[in-house]
Amino acid sequence: MTTPKKPTKQEADASNSSTSATKSNDNSNTSSSLSIFNSTDNTSLNAVIMEKSRFLMKLAPRIRRLESETAKCLVSTLEDLLVRVRRLMEHTTNDDGHFIDGDNNGDYNSKQQKKSQHDDLLLMIGHCLRGLALLGKGADAESAFARVAIMPIIRSKLSMGKLDEGGSRGECAGLFFLLDGIANTVSTMYGPILRSSESMFTNETEKSSPSKVIDVDLVTCGVWVPVATALMADPGIKNAIFSPGIANVLQANYSALDTFLSELASSLLQLPQGEDNGVNQEEEKTSIESGDFSQFYYRANITADAIEHAQTRLYAHPTTAEFFKRWNLPIYYQLRFAEFCKRLDKAVEGVCRDGWTADVFTGEALEGKKISDAFGFELPFFFELYDILLSMWKPDVYLRPLTHRFLRGAMQLVGRVLSFVKEGADGKIEFGGVDGTEVKSDTDQSETIVATPAYFWNERVEDVAVVAWELTILETCLTHDYLDAVAETVCPNDKESRQNTHNSSSELEEIRSIASECCTPLTAVKGVAATYRMTNRPPPTQASPFVASILRPLKEFDKSFSTRTPPQIGDTWKQQIVGAVSSNYSLAVEDLIATVKRTEEALKSRKTRKMMAGGMSDGEKVKLQLLLDYRDFKKDVEELGLEAGSIEGIAKLNNLTSEAEGLLVTA
Repeated sequence: MTTPKKPTKQEADASNSSTSATKSNDNSNTSSSLSIFNSTDNTSLNAVIMEKSRFLMKLAPRIRRLESETAKCLVSTLEDLLVRVRRLMEHTTNDDGHFIDGDNNGDYNSKQQKKSQHDDLLLMIGHCLRGLALLGKGADAESAFARVAIMPIIRSKLSMGKLDEGGSRGECAGLFFLLDGIANTVSTMYGPILRSSESMFTNETEKSSPSKVIDVDLVTCGVWVPVATALMADPGIKNAIFSPGIANVLQANYSALDTFLSELASSLLQLPQGEDNGVNQEEEKTSIESGDFSQFYYRANITADAIEHAQTRLYAHPTTAEFFKRWNLPIYYQLRFAEFCKRLDKAVEGVCRDGWTADVFTGEALEGKKISDAFGFELPFFFELYDILLSMWKPDVYLRPLTHRFLRGAMQLVGRVLSFVKEGADGKIEFGGVDGTEVKSDTDQSETIVATPAYFWNERVEDVAVVAWELTILETCLTHDYLDAVAETVCPNDKESRQNTHNSSSELEEIRSIASECCTPLTAVKGVAATYRMTNRPPPTQASPFVASILRPLKEFDKSFSTRTPPQIGDTWKQQIVGAVSSNYSLAVEDLIATVKRTEEALKSRKTRKMMAGGMSDGEKVKLQLLLDYRDFKKDVEELGLEAGSIEGIAKLNNLTSEAEGLLVTA
């Protein structure tokens, strides 16, 4: 038996080297194969992505074409449905918008059938509006409604003949009735559609931003825009309304259109008297037996807040701003102020000629007696002055956008009188000194002026005494009664007039600016959680520093103007600002509490929740901090003179933070 020869050391080393080389080659080959495979895989993946991209690029035009054709089909269907609604309403309803019975015997089934047809049309119109809104074609729906539903009504009612109906040509005596007729007709024929659209496309987010543009806004873009465009487009109507050249006509036209716009949302969206959204048992039973389920269709729910939001959008629309720019209100004020100055100049001229007792009062005798009895004026000159000052705020003279101008004009007239009195008291004005002559007055009647010797009234004790007394009465009137009269005109006390009184664009912008400044510190609410998360800090004992700065802009503004703000203005503007700020504050707190709860649930599931200092978890400390912040914020609101419980946002904050009430004892 042959014994194997043991390899030498050199042979073993050579064998190991050969084996290592073989393994190295195998590894390099494997790595090369993997590299080639990965490269091939990436190339294939890129090729697939490119192929999908090319497919989508080819498909995109077809998708856009399909979207366009679908939108056109929906618009065409919507137009046809609107025409059918118009025909149905024209032949089957009375002036109040209620369905007429089928015959003289009051055929109930015929009436229900007509109502069912109307409900079916309303349902289909709702589908079309929702479809266009989903496609982002809300503007097409608004345009179709304006073109098919509203423009025929405008063309049938708007003309120069109807504009001047009831008065002379150019007086626009029929403007108010013309606008009222348009609003009533639109409400009667298309009120259900407007209410349905407003209810469908108005959501809760509008509470924080009432002027937010909604998907389909038929009230603003479907009704108001075509009406305003029609009034501004026709040259004859435009000149007659916006540039009549007569102060009284311009003031009447502006008041009519301002009233129309301020009441438009309520007149279109409010349910007619005697109509209810609900369904009584008799109608429900009858409809089920006849196979008609229209009583169970979606019903619009229009609240007072929804009407207010719609009105806010009307004022915020660019067409409204363009509409109000058409009025040349500064020229109107100049015409009015010239009338006031003319009356005062004639009074000054009469006093210089005949003395302080001259009968220069040109107002109504009843008004003069009222001024004398109520305030105690004795000289006709001061009757005339105070009557001029009061006439600035009469309903047929005053315009709200010119409030500041009328106030300035009143002070200028008072300054003119004081200057006249001062110059006379200094002996610079000579009274009398005219010869007896016969002149013609403004009424073309002869008037004889009796000769009066020249004199300086400051040398007569009786004149000095009576003028001093009249100035004392004037000062009292201006600081009390006159201020009340101005405030009553600018901000009426009765609810109906107050609803028709709206803030100008500059006033609304000021309110929004203050609200925006107050909302800026609310970004710090999110940082409350980071203050206590994994920090082992003790429970809070006081409010966060940012809370004191939330209402600081409002407090500073209120402090600056509180002494110059009449009590009649009230606190409504402050409530609006605090309401907007507290609403945003509550949303921020709600989001933070939801985040804290999710975090606590996650920690519980992992069994890693630890009790920190004071025996509270991090989440409980955050909730306690939010409660302390809310209480401090509520205190600031009450310092502004507001009732915190009546503000919706603060009530919501109270509900959100009430859970932490029990933690105060622990802390």
